[in-house]
Amino acid sequence: MACRQVYLDIYIGEAERFAQEEASYKHTSDLLAKYATSYTLPSKPEELSDWQKEILQNIDVHESKAELRFEPPDPLLAGRLVFELSASPKLAKTIANFIALCTGEKGTCKNARNKQLHYLGCPIHRIAKGFVAQGGDIVRGDGSGGESIYGGDFKVEEEGLRATPRKGSLGMASSKTGSNAKNTSQFFVVLTDDENQLKKLKGQYVIFGELKKDQTEGLGLLDRLSEVGGANEKPLMPVWIGGCGTC
Repeated sequence: MACRQVYLDIYIGEAERFAQEEASYKHTSDLLAKYATSYTLPSKPEELSDWQKEILQNIDVHESKAELRFEPPDPLLAGRLVFELSASPKLAKTIANFIALCTGEKGTCKNARNKQLHYLGCPIHRIAKGFVAQGGDIVRGDGSGGESIYGGDFKVEEEGLRATPRKGSLGMASSKTGSNAKNTSQFFVVLTDDENQLKKLKGQYVIFGELKKDQTEGLGLLDRLSEVGGANEKPLMPVWIGGCGTC
C-alpha cells in the first residue's frame, strides 16, 4: 500500500542558547553525582533546596567556576505534525514530491547541487499569525527559493485547487495562484478555521493533505506556531523541521 501519512517534527527556539544551557545543566548534574553521597544531596539538580544549591556552588568555585544550572532547559522540540495525504490519483505528482522531500530519498537538488532534496533542518520562514505557517525552501531557507524532486518547479495539479481548506490543511505554497501557479518544495499549514481567511486559499493553492484527525498534539502545535508569528510574518524565534519522514 502506498504511503499516505507523513510527519514533521517542529522545533522552536534558539539552538545555541539551548546547547549552552544543556551544557551547564550537565555540568551541574555531573558535579552533583560526584558529591551527592558526601553531602547527602538528592540525585537531580532540580531537587536541591536553596541551601543545598549553595553547597554545590561553593564546591564549584574551587573546582571549575563554570555556570551552574539547576533546571533542565526547555526542550526545542515543540511537537509532531502528522498529516494524512490525499488518496486522489490526480494529485500523484504533488504527493510523491512531498513524501520524497520528507524522506530525503532523492539526494541532492539538480539546480543547487550543494543542497539536499530534504526538509530536514529546513526553516519555517513565514508565520502569518492566525493564518498559515510556511516552510520548505530547501535552497535558500527564506521563501525566495525552493526546488521540487522533478528539478525546478512543476505545474499545479488542479484537483488540489478544488479542495476545501480548513485548520490543519497542508498545501503547496507558490508566488502565483490558481491554475497558472508552479510548485516547488515550499508548503504551508493552515492555522485557522476563520472562514474569511480560508477564502483566501480556496481555489488559489493546491491542498493535498490534512492533519491526522486523532492528533490532538498537532492541534495544540498549530496554536503554538500561530503564537510565534510576528507582526511582519517573520517568526519571533527560530522555527525549523528537526525531523521528518513517513509513518
